[in-house]
Amino acid sequence: MPDIDLTPFGFTPTESLVYRVLLTGGPGTGYAIARTAGLARANAYSALEGLVTKGAARVEGPRPKRYRPEPPTALIARITNDHGLALDRLTAELEQVAVPDAPTLVELESVRAAYHLIGHEVGRAGRSVELVVPPDAFGSLAPALRRAVGAGVEVRLASTGAAALDFADVTRLGAVDGWPGTPVLAVVDDRSAVLAARRGAEIEGHWSTMPTLVAAARLAIARLRAEG
Repeated sequence: MPDIDLTPFGFTPTESLVYRVLLTGGPGTGYAIARTAGLARANAYSALEGLVTKGAARVEGPRPKRYRPEPPTALIARITNDHGLALDRLTAELEQVAVPDAPTLVELESVRAAYHLIGHEVGRAGRSVELVVPPDAFGSLAPALRRAVGAGVEVRLASTGAAALDFADVTRLGAVDGWPGTPVLAVVDDRSAVLAARRGAEIEGHWSTMPTLVAAARLAIARLRAEG
């Protein structure tokens, strides 16, 4: 198994190492984990308790305690949720600071990051949301879209494949010609946009508040709807 680096999400290097040991070696006592990881017992116990506190592991039994890793899918879900909440708090705090808006351009580096960014923007929508995204995007976007619809935001959704939501219609587009991949497009409140193309697990494009890019994304959505 390759190395696991959890440090970008608030974990220490030692916690990353111990989580990997738990995944590969299964549940174990602190003593056993320390031996497998090649760590001093105090360092291993400290990392294990850190993993438990951060939701990456749990303790079983009284004594001796046995530590079991949380499944990777559960850990990813927890990290995604925690970082989403942290971003929401930061957004609310920054919006209270009177700083003049300036056009911004951010390159998208992963499909997951793109969907998370779109969901964050949809969650802030006050008037309108327009989307053209692949069917699998709606799994992560549904909660934010549901809140937007419930708040009375005008939502127009389209997809390049079959997609269904129980609270909003999703238009299925026909073949998309002239686009370098599967389109990932979003316009929120005419203030921000995503203009991108997905090819498999890769994505290329940008999120921006630049008026020209917002206009380009809006026109691209209109064209795809007209042709679809």
